[in-house]
Amino acid sequence: MNENADMIAMLCRRIKIARIEKNLSQIELAERSNLGIATIKRIELGESITLLTLISVLRGLDELDQLRNLLAHNELKIASQKNVQQRKRKLKEKESQTKEEIAGDDFIVSNLHNMHWKY
Repeated sequence: MNENADMIAMLCRRIKIARIEKNLSQIELAERSNLGIATIKRIELGESITLLTLISVLRGLDELDQLRNLLAHNELKIASQKNVQQRKRKLKEKESQTKEEIAGDDFIVSNLHNMHWKY
């Protein structure tokens, strides 16, 4: 088996375990999820599951927060990466500004923090 199939099988097992822990029959879960009983049976047998079906089942199990937590974590991660990119962009803009600045009346200071006489 490949990794994807293993993950799907594990996910399907966890769905079945969650259903049992909540004392729901397959029929009750199907009704709560607005899915057919055959779909619930296929899931619990470890067959492939679509994202739409997964969302429906999680909703039926009152476990949709699991998916929301995953999405929120990824949004925070993306926002953090954007901040890093913006800081890098600002730093590049700063570096591309004038290479020399006049410090006081007698010296020129370069970006390398070297000072030399102006005249």
